[in-house]
Amino acid sequence: MSNFFKLSANTVRASLKAHSGLGLFIAALLYLVCVTGVVSVFYPDFERWEQAQIQETTHADPVVVQKGLENLLAWHKQHNPDAKPFEDIWVGLPTVEMPRFSVGGKIGTIEAQFFVNDDGSLGEKVDHEWTHFLVKLHYALTIPGIWGMILVGVIGMILVGMIISGITAHPTIFKNAFSLRINRGQRQQQVDLHNRIGVWSTPFMLAIAITGALIGLAQIILFIFAGSFFKGDTTKITSDLYLPHPEATNVAAPFMDVAPILEKFAQEHPELLPYYFSIHFPETTAQTLELGVYLPDRLVWYDAFQFNPQGEQIKHLGWPDGDVGLQIYASTYRLHFGHFGGLPIKILYAILGLGMCFMCATGMNIWFRRQQQSGNTYPKLERSWLAVVWGFPLAVAISLLVDFWWSTQLVAIFWGTSALIFVAALMAPDRQSVSFGLRIALIAAIASAVIIHFVKFGSDSLSGASLLINILFVIAVLLLGFGLGLGLKLSRHSLSKEQESAVTEIPSVAD
Repeated sequence: MSNFFKLSANTVRASLKAHSGLGLFIAALLYLVCVTGVVSVFYPDFERWEQAQIQETTHADPVVVQKGLENLLAWHKQHNPDAKPFEDIWVGLPTVEMPRFSVGGKIGTIEAQFFVNDDGSLGEKVDHEWTHFLVKLHYALTIPGIWGMILVGVIGMILVGMIISGITAHPTIFKNAFSLRINRGQRQQQVDLHNRIGVWSTPFMLAIAITGALIGLAQIILFIFAGSFFKGDTTKITSDLYLPHPEATNVAAPFMDVAPILEKFAQEHPELLPYYFSIHFPETTAQTLELGVYLPDRLVWYDAFQFNPQGEQIKHLGWPDGDVGLQIYASTYRLHFGHFGGLPIKILYAILGLGMCFMCATGMNIWFRRQQQSGNTYPKLERSWLAVVWGFPLAVAISLLVDFWWSTQLVAIFWGTSALIFVAALMAPDRQSVSFGLRIALIAAIASAVIIHFVKFGSDSLSGASLLINILFVIAVLLLGFGLGLGLKLSRHSLSKEQESAVTEIPSVAD
């Protein structure tokens, strides 16, 4: 019987390769989520960077808001005469973080959004396609429906397990929190850096992983709670989490006047910051205004109020005053994206996020090194991993360059570019050429983005959020260049010190 279940050596080797490939796949997705998360911290700034020429303001007069909405409805009737009226229209009110005023509407496949001029007339169309693509890549890996968010939520749970197991697997990790043996060879360099960054960033990584898992798995959690406590009726929970959507009547009515509602709300709630409102079924008897507000001094980032056409408040969401579980759920978004405390917190999140990327990269490098010292080599997997570490950021940068001229099919461009990079890495003669070539290409792509942005927008690229993003791009180019040089130097030094004669390069700064 034992001989019957005994596997051949070839089968075992094939299984090990399959296991390693699956591990690489999971690590690649985790790394992609981490990389895009670093950039997504600045997504409001990237939206402004994409259209640097737009006039900015931190105040929208309620009367001008009303004119902007009326002009949007008139535009729809003029340009889509055969289409049904908008089912929803919305307004993005200017804030300090997003000092731009826009209106938009949607019916079926027709969707339009415009910036609004000082007199209420419609300005340029809103075009933030690359930023929207980037954020979707982070929270859903561009997978349609809820499945992408669920997958990212599962990745968040895996990351929580990896953090906890990483700590428990190294009993002296906190004792050696200040130990860094930089002159002990390539493997020891990366092990020490991996462990030291892991120790000091553990609270941040746990917070990001847990909140990411909660956001991604919210729908599953909803169904579990509904099945356990409400006999599968999800409406019992959603009615407490969200404002009810009105029922359509299809009975025409004068368009509601939003100016008095906004003015009265500002007087009654000076501590709240309105940033968005929508009107469901405008110009019908069912029209209802839903106003979203920020709470500047709370992690609970959102509250909402609902008004009828007469300006009477008919519903208050009340997240900030809910029970502990609701307030924890409502705090996950700000805590996850670092949208509290202004620019210093964003920069801190970006630095710590880069530490998470480094942890992912070095974790795989350490595994490759251990396998190599045990006599097992995986040259194709190593080159594939380089295609992940440097190829994913390069594909993101290339999608950004393409977006300057063609703001469509960004998902196909990203994944197509990633696939080409992966194939090129497999065909490359060695991993040194893959590492060096991809990093040079990434530096060139980021530098090109800055240059093209300046050529396109002129002095507007040197002010506000555009200046911030371009400075961050320049810093990225400098750090990548420095890391490339330092990695090659440390690699040569380690090879000499360890007297290794046939070991491929493992740069210490990120491959």
